[in-house]
Amino acid sequence: MCLTTVISRLTTIRLAPRAPRAYRPCQHIFQAHQLGTSLIARCCRRFTPQHLPICMDPLIRPPPLACSHLIFRRRAPQEKMRNENIGGNETSLGFALDSMSESTNLIRFTFDEIQKATRNFSRDYIIGIGGYGNVYKGVLPDGTEVALKRFKNCSAAGDASFTHEVDVIASVRHVNLVALRGYCTATTSYEGHQRIIVCDLMKNGSLHDHLFGSAEKKLSWPIRQQIAIGTARGLAYLHYGAQPRIIHRDIKAGNILLDEGFVAKVADFGLAKFTPEGMSHLSTRVAGTMGYVAPEYALYGQLTERSDVYSFGVVLLELLSGKKALQVSSDSQHSSVTDWAWSLVKEGRALDVIENGIPEMGSSEVMEKYVLVAVLCSHPQLYARPTMDQVVKMLETELSVPSIPDRSIPLVSEINNIERSVSSHLSGNLSSSKGYHYRHHFSSSSSSKGEGESSDSKRGSS
Repeated sequence: MCLTTVISRLTTIRLAPRAPRAYRPCQHIFQAHQLGTSLIARCCRRFTPQHLPICMDPLIRPPPLACSHLIFRRRAPQEKMRNENIGGNETSLGFALDSMSESTNLIRFTFDEIQKATRNFSRDYIIGIGGYGNVYKGVLPDGTEVALKRFKNCSAAGDASFTHEVDVIASVRHVNLVALRGYCTATTSYEGHQRIIVCDLMKNGSLHDHLFGSAEKKLSWPIRQQIAIGTARGLAYLHYGAQPRIIHRDIKAGNILLDEGFVAKVADFGLAKFTPEGMSHLSTRVAGTMGYVAPEYALYGQLTERSDVYSFGVVLLELLSGKKALQVSSDSQHSSVTDWAWSLVKEGRALDVIENGIPEMGSSEVMEKYVLVAVLCSHPQLYARPTMDQVVKMLETELSVPSIPDRSIPLVSEINNIERSVSSHLSGNLSSSKGYHYRHHFSSSSSSKGEGESSDSKRGSS
């Protein structure tokens, strides 16, 4: 393949059609192996074919000149920022994030601005506590309330996790995904390394808060239906609207946040994985939350979009039943909500899955359909599960639910195998389902718990 052919093909590339131009992810990677070296071009968010001559200009020069031209054209405007950073890790991190913010409209907050927004990280402003750090409520100078996720024990490994989460959140925009406002990186003699993510504040906390917290009022059926559809839409966008596709890997009730109108927002992208085009699955170390992780992923490290579908099915069962994904009795016996729901559906008692006392109950037909969708999504067999696009259609339209294949072996019987698998040196780490421990309590009308955008001391490799 000659260079002329490569350039000709690049000019025909079409960006993700579902995303507005300002928010199209920048993940197109191209290679031309017959040039003696690889040509790699990563498009900016507003990349158009008209930009191509500018991007390609250095590549028609001799290789050494091309390399130096690319490096100096990109780095020269950032020398001042680099000189202000302290330490090698801080330099490379700031360089990467500044480069990203140029095409994402992210705000790079100063550490002083963060301190003022949180009243110097006042304990009264803590709205969530987890293994990766605390989540604070913050107030910007214009009065806007935000949530700030402050990473603790920052190190080189922490830098990688931080840049990964910022990259994932910044690359996607959707009404059902938590929006990233900006970030802060700083090194001070007193505070040490600082890594902070600034997101929109979710006034109604997480779904976990409302289902299993101290909320005095149960969620009505219309709100539960809205949360289910919103979560499904958010995941469908990650799987089919984002380019490249994104697998969340940690869908659970604690990572579904609710705004003031109870619109669901998928949060916490610290474990998310980009999926290369053309790959049917990824083989990766296991990470996530016990009770929500798909069997094929927990046991064999086989990760696909349908791993997220399984987790969504578990969350949907929790939403419908008010029961936790995984419970342990006093005699240390495990109980899985998926096994329990399947046993009822198999007996023709799907409506018995629905929690008693839900305000404004829906029609029997609709509620039964939601139960069947949840059971189908959480099926142990990978290819028995629908895609998230299909799930959205089933929840929103009259599309019927396919027949559910039998599941002869209870999933709970695999718990010991899963625990042995993830404890091996090759597999990774699963956390409990608690997520952040929240400090605030609900009022009688709504929650003041806020963001809580992470999970407890979980994680495996990101």
